[in-house]
Amino acid sequence: MRQALLWLIRAYWRFWPERLRRSCLFRETCSRHVYRVTASSGILCGLEALGRRIRQCRQGYRVETLEGHLVLRLRDGSFLSESEVSPNLLHPYSAAARGLEKVLLQSET
Repeated sequence: MRQALLWLIRAYWRFWPERLRRSCLFRETCSRHVYRVTASSGILCGLEALGRRIRQCRQGYRVETLEGHLVLRLRDGSFLSESEVSPNLLHPYSAAARGLEKVLLQSET
């Protein structure tokens, strides 16, 4: 069973066009995460990791600041630190925050 799931994920990587894939919220994509967990810990852990990612992913996430750092609050209420979030997702927020800091520093002088 483990090999079947790993084969399915490799087939997805090979045959499903990247332009049709949704961009992932996580730095380690969902398919890479499930593949890694399945390869190291078996099919049950891999399926559990897949279920957890599905529950956390997509609709309802928010970018917030926590102790001066950007975090992503997922729809299940958990948080991802900036180091766990896909850089493509946070880049616009980081750029906006840097621009705002620059404006605020200029207004202080």
